[in-house]
Amino acid sequence: MSKRPTPKKRKPKSAGRTQHSVFLINEVRRLRKLQNSPYATIAAPKNKAEKALKGITRVKA
Repeated sequence: MSKRPTPKKRKPKSAGRTQHSVFLINEVRRLRKLQNSPYATIAAPKNKAEKALKGITRVKA
């Protein structure tokens, strides 16, 4: 008969939150670096008017 596997400890909820907050900190840092880069360009505005017209399904009289 084989041995039973050792029971694994449960990860506390706070560990997940910590992991996520660390990820967010790194993400903000990465985006800020990109923004401050001398090669960064201003983003072209997206065509919102066309999208708004697509979203309209009926016109109120």
